[in-house]
Amino acid sequence: MKTICALVAVVGMAALGVASADEVDDDGLIAQVASERPNAPGAGAADRKGLADLGQAEREARIDLTLAQSRLELVLARKALRTHQIKDAAIRAQRVLNLLKELPPELDASEYELQAEGILARAEKAGVDLAALAEQAPGDAMPRGFDDYLDRQTQAAAAVGRRYTGAERDTINTRIDAQALRQRTLQRQIPGDYGYRPGKEIFDTDTILERDRQRVYYEDALQKAYSADAARLLTEADEARVVPVGEIAYPDDWPERVAKRAKYAGGEIARSESWIDQDGREWYVAVYDIRDLTYVPPDFQPTFSLDPAENLRNALDRHALRWGHGFFGGLYPWDLDVTIPLLRYFGGVDDYAWRGPKYSAERQEQIVEMIKAFTTKSTEKKIIPLGP
Repeated sequence: MKTICALVAVVGMAALGVASADEVDDDGLIAQVASERPNAPGAGAADRKGLADLGQAEREARIDLTLAQSRLELVLARKALRTHQIKDAAIRAQRVLNLLKELPPELDASEYELQAEGILARAEKAGVDLAALAEQAPGDAMPRGFDDYLDRQTQAAAAVGRRYTGAERDTINTRIDAQALRQRTLQRQIPGDYGYRPGKEIFDTDTILERDRQRVYYEDALQKAYSADAARLLTEADEARVVPVGEIAYPDDWPERVAKRAKYAGGEIARSESWIDQDGREWYVAVYDIRDLTYVPPDFQPTFSLDPAENLRNALDRHALRWGHGFFGGLYPWDLDVTIPLLRYFGGVDDYAWRGPKYSAERQEQIVEMIKAFTTKSTEKKIIPLGP
């Protein structure tokens, strides 16, 4: 056992001696290896240039990141001022100043610095202790240890959202993960006395509040709109009470209306393109409005005449009909068929007042038969009665 230990010790000492000798001649070994590799100097220069380029790109990216963070903090600080959270605005302004210290001296960031100092001046005027804010770590918006606490908050809020059992809405994101919820909280909220509130961001509160504000404006505009319509309808109703002078009154734009209807003269309201058959005849399909030809005008007796004796007789007969006939006495409902013609006889009953215009189907059939007679070649004689 002792012999083995001694051999190990001797070998170890020999190795140590070799290592010491190699350390003395390191420069020689490096030079020898370099001489055996002709491309080594060129490759080393390329590597050094690539590393230098990457280092410059890293510095530029860090500068851009710092400036972007500074702009974000300034926007959130101004937002905090709008909501009268002066201390939160001062914290963010102080963070901007801390971030700007990381920039190279030759970079001009005075615009951000002036904005941050202006916010701090307003905060100091409002009674915020700026000395306590400056003691925070550079670049930190909140005291150290805050990140772990925020992570726990966002994870708990995400779990609450996943257990949501209510109706889905476009302003509710219950499937958001903890990391996205954390980022959204940092972007949209200003911390209060209890820090951030990630659970609030499951609901899109900004959109909800903005919709409420716009709904107030909409209701005000809607009230003005229907009030204007009500006033217009009342005015038009009063205008309808103006009695026309003479028997017929035409609107002011009557010539324009007649000119617009000129293309429908003759009743033609639609027509297809024409085509010529092999015999040289022109054919087309047309639609005509013949309601004026089938209209049945109302016919009723006026309620009075220029003869006093006739008026007295009609009044006495109507009185006797009203008080002596069974229909008015409530005896037999079927007396209606007898009573209505009598009322027409005494005048004042317009059949179209409630029913509206009447068009005759018989007249329409007569017109169709006449068109067939004119457009169909036939040697047969045909008689079309037109009625009385």
